[in-house]
Amino acid sequence: MVRVSGTRISAWPPASVVAGTGAAVAGIAATAIAAAKQAGFRTIINATLFDNAKPERVAAFFDDVMAMGLDGISVSPGYAYERAPDQQHFLNRRKTKELFRGIFSRQGKVKWSFNQSSMFLDFLAGNQTFHCTPWGNPTRNYFGWQRPCYLLGEGYAKTFKELMETTDWDRYGTGNYEKCADCMVHSGYEATAVTETIRRPWKAAAQALRGIRTDGPMAPEIPLTRQRPAEYVFSAHVEQAMARIKSRKQEPIADTAD
Repeated sequence: MVRVSGTRISAWPPASVVAGTGAAVAGIAATAIAAAKQAGFRTIINATLFDNAKPERVAAFFDDVMAMGLDGISVSPGYAYERAPDQQHFLNRRKTKELFRGIFSRQGKVKWSFNQSSMFLDFLAGNQTFHCTPWGNPTRNYFGWQRPCYLLGEGYAKTFKELMETTDWDRYGTGNYEKCADCMVHSGYEATAVTETIRRPWKAAAQALRGIRTDGPMAPEIPLTRQRPAEYVFSAHVEQAMARIKSRKQEPIADTAD
């Protein structure tokens, strides 16, 4: 499978490659998609949306990439990384739901194939009240297993068992932690949607038959009144991990010769 990431919808369509760097990147992505499909790969794209996304442009983009023979679309609202230099264009939860309702309401004759569950997409449109499952998409990097998820770096575990058994999961997620307040990203909520589908298949079947509702009242929101304040600890954890790595490199290698 080939995943094409990083295409700016604002730079689409790729035919306008002379318009600037963003459009040139879109042209490269379009060429890569065509090459991957020609080689026989299952090919999906990753579309991360921010508050400058326009429903009509996103819908047109989805039509275009499906016409290129794409096998699937993975879509998610952007998460407000604390280290991102631009903090002005992340979506809050209300704007996320309104944006996705605007997008889904514009699907016409072209069928969009998503690489995600219908229940998760229904959640993005504000029709489900889900709580985060941060261990649903665990991350392991050079420092170890990252807690609590790949979006937040607040420590590392040596093993997956240690990650699962020693992380205080109740401290994280929307309603529990300030950093998670606006998050609706697939890494935490797709696993919840899948779990809900398995637990209540009749509910998922009804949603699939009904489709994604794009008007009417939204599902109740998770209250934030009891969330704990954000802790900015990522840099300290990285520095500690780097120090451990450097100390191991400086340890003398034992002479195993007889």
